[in-house]
Amino acid sequence: MTGDSYNSNMKKGQVLLIVVMLLATVLTVALTATYQSVTETQLSKLEEENQKALAAAEAGIEKALQSKQEGSFTSLGLSNLSGIDTSQSSVEISDQRSTTFVTPLLQKDEQYTFYLADYLNFNFDSYWDGQINIYFNTESACPSLELTQIKNDNSLVRNIVDPCGQITDPNNLRLETTPGPHSFGGFNFNYKLSSNLFISNTKLLIVRVLFAPTRIGFQGTKNFPLQGSTIISTAKTQAGVEKKVQLFQSYPQIPSEFFVTSF
Repeated sequence: MTGDSYNSNMKKGQVLLIVVMLLATVLTVALTATYQSVTETQLSKLEEENQKALAAAEAGIEKALQSKQEGSFTSLGLSNLSGIDTSQSSVEISDQRSTTFVTPLLQKDEQYTFYLADYLNFNFDSYWDGQINIYFNTESACPSLELTQIKNDNSLVRNIVDPCGQITDPNNLRLETTPGPHSFGGFNFNYKLSSNLFISNTKLLIVRVLFAPTRIGFQGTKNFPLQGSTIISTAKTQAGVEKKVQLFQSYPQIPSEFFVTSF
C-alpha cells in the first residue's frame, strides 16, 4: 500500500468517525428533546388531572354544606362533573365517636367549647361522665389554660393549668402537669395533666388559651359525644387520579367574651 493510499484511507476513516459521532450527538439531542417533551406532557396532564380531582372534591364539600343547611344527609355522589368517575367518588359525613379529640390551633385568648352531652339533647341521662386527660403546648411558646365546667345545674367549676407559672393563683385552682414531649393525635404536646380530670354531670368543658397559641388534646376513658361533623369528599378522575378533602365543622362555639375571668 502506497503512502498516498494509506493517507486517503486514514482521512476516510476519520471522516466516517466524525460522521458517526455527529449522528450519535444529533440522535442523543433528538431523543432527549423527545423524552423531555413527553415527560412535560405527562406532567402537564397529571397536574391537570390533579386540579380536576381537587376541584371536584372541593365541590363535593360545598355541596355537602349546602345539603346540611337544607336538611341532612349521610352520603351523596358527585354527578355531572366532566372527567370524574362518579362510581368511585362520594361525599360522606363521618359520625364515628372516639376516645380522643384534638382541636384546631387556638390563638391566644381563644377558647374551645368541648361538648360533654349530645348536641341539642342536654338530658341528664346523656351527660358524659368519666376521666379526661388534657394535652397542650404544641407551639414554641408556653400557654396556660383556663378550664370551665358548666354543670347540669348551671353552676361553674373552674381550674387553671399553668406549667410556666404565669398566673397568680390565690384560690388554689391550679392543676399539676407532666412535661413531655407527649405524642398524641398526630401532634407532639409539651405538657399533659399529671392526673386525669374527673367529669360528672357536666354539659360543657370550655378551655380558654392564655399567653400563647396551642392545640388542645382530649383523651377520655370512653367515647366522647360528637364534637361536630366531619365531611369527607373523595373524587377520582377517569384517568385514575384521586383526591380526598376532609372538613371538620364543629358544633357552635361559645364566644370568648363569656365566662372570662381575671387572675
